[in-house]
Amino acid sequence: MPNFKHQILKRIKNYLHSQTGFSVLEIVLAAAVFVYFGSAAAVVVLQGLNTNRLGNEQTIATQYATEGIEIARSIKNKSFATLASAPVGNNGVVFSGGVWTFSGTSNTLASDSRFVRTIVVTAVQRDSGGNVVSSGGTDDANTKKVTSTVSWNFNSARADSVILSEYFTNWKSQKGGMIVYGDGGTTTDAVKYRIFDASANTWGTATAAFDVDGATTNKALRAIRMYSSKTRNEKIALTRHYNGTAQFIYATVWNGTSWGTPTQLSTWTATTFLDVLNFDGTYLNDGTFMVIYSDNTVIPKYRIWNGSTWAAQASLTTLGTSQIPNYIVAQARSATNEVMAAFFTQGSSATAANTITQYWSGSAWSAITTHSAVSITNTKRYVDFEWSLNTPTTGILIYADSTTDKTLVARVFVANGTGGGSWGTAVNDGTAQTNNLGAMNIEPRPGASEFHACNKDSAVTPTIVCRKITFSGNVPTFSAPTNPIIASATDTGIQRSFDIDWESISGDPMLAVYSDNTAAPKFKKYTASTSTWDSAATTISTTGFTPGVFKAIRIVPQDQGDDMIALMSDANLDVYSIFWQGSANAMYTTPASKTINQHGINGSATTEFWFDFTWDKF
Repeated sequence: MPNFKHQILKRIKNYLHSQTGFSVLEIVLAAAVFVYFGSAAAVVVLQGLNTNRLGNEQTIATQYATEGIEIARSIKNKSFATLASAPVGNNGVVFSGGVWTFSGTSNTLASDSRFVRTIVVTAVQRDSGGNVVSSGGTDDANTKKVTSTVSWNFNSARADSVILSEYFTNWKSQKGGMIVYGDGGTTTDAVKYRIFDASANTWGTATAAFDVDGATTNKALRAIRMYSSKTRNEKIALTRHYNGTAQFIYATVWNGTSWGTPTQLSTWTATTFLDVLNFDGTYLNDGTFMVIYSDNTVIPKYRIWNGSTWAAQASLTTLGTSQIPNYIVAQARSATNEVMAAFFTQGSSATAANTITQYWSGSAWSAITTHSAVSITNTKRYVDFEWSLNTPTTGILIYADSTTDKTLVARVFVANGTGGGSWGTAVNDGTAQTNNLGAMNIEPRPGASEFHACNKDSAVTPTIVCRKITFSGNVPTFSAPTNPIIASATDTGIQRSFDIDWESISGDPMLAVYSDNTAAPKFKKYTASTSTWDSAATTISTTGFTPGVFKAIRIVPQDQGDDMIALMSDANLDVYSIFWQGSANAMYTTPASKTINQHGINGSATTEFWFDFTWDKF
């Protein structure tokens, strides 16, 4: 501004010197008037330039903040649990494998590094009337507030920001599901299903499902697993059947309205190992579904469903001499097309019951990794694998590695992000249990780098024992929770007469439903914040029914809410269901559809899982 004024005065002076008849006073007054109006004009011009610049930068910041809200919406739409478990405080995001995930503490606009964006996910409280309140209410696990803030410096003395907020509701938490079960005992192929309507809180009528063998009716259902798609209105049933001489594995697709024609995956002649689970499946990030199954050879097979057709059968890497799979676990890594496949095999003589894994890169299978070449027996499920829900590059395998093993073995796999990964060193639980290990499972805690593993031991009156597992890098650490023995006497069969799983949104507590070898099923809760199991069990009411001793248990958590369903079969070969109410941390007592309900009454065997349930996810 001083230079501007100086130039004006100089020009006025030069002009006046070239004129005659002007006094000094006139010259000064003329200069003053000119400077006044010239300065005002300059100020107006500069203010206009600043206003335009600020408006442009606010537009950029608003667009960047809006993108943050839309990214959070994308994460929520794929999995509300992922949104709910976002790290506390400022978050950045990254686009990888075709999806957005939280990563780091902020993002910087690529075209202008002055603009920095942070996304914060916070809890929402509601009062007794359901209104959102700033304090004094109760946390609503199905609502989160997302705030996207973009900050930048307009100049060295002025910092600016744009802040956008939005409430995201987990409307999918009200979705229903479907139970499918065998209803022909060991003589017919009858399979039925019922649909649970969450909006009406009703079970539909039991209806005949798919027919695997047409006019012939002797392929009795012996095992089933159900899966739901997140990208289309679709469910898939994988089933194993037995007709007295041969076994068969089928895949059948539900298109949202009806069942399609079953596709036979494999068949073999054998009258042994009728109560194993030698198949599994998983949906990949691209929406396709992969099934891995045995054909009673040492080379497992797989096929991929793309939503309309099944690809031709293909082979995994051979598992080795005599290593026919008895149990298969398939788990896709979150937000990828990568899959961990774990096998527990039949084996023979000195190499009985191996624990073996292979990894699918998204396009090819790795070589096998043999974790154990021996186990207690080959008839029980001595293997399980799960990916961490908090650190999606990390998964834990549990297994047995001795003929008299009394300690769980855990091994951590860390994916490298490019279709591969590596295993850490195997670690044994430092606390041996009293009896040999039995059927086992492991479950990851949402929002925390923590797992919980339980097994039903091999005692004459089996005990259910649980362990907490944490990890640092590729090293697992075992610890004993308070009250680690869930039941001191459960059903004696080889199957899992218990199950555990976490509330998907809150991640605390975890539920265990189990048989104590009576006709009254029980449950206990594990409180993660104190690492404590309930000391006393709660009995699940069976009012209105007369069940036998409960034998096999399966818990299926709702991935978009804190509710769960427990399926329980008894010695009478009936299957029952009851829903867990996550908001109250208790079993539902109303409506009637969510309390104890009986479904099939003609299952195949007490040691088999001839029933399953899957929640709607689309």
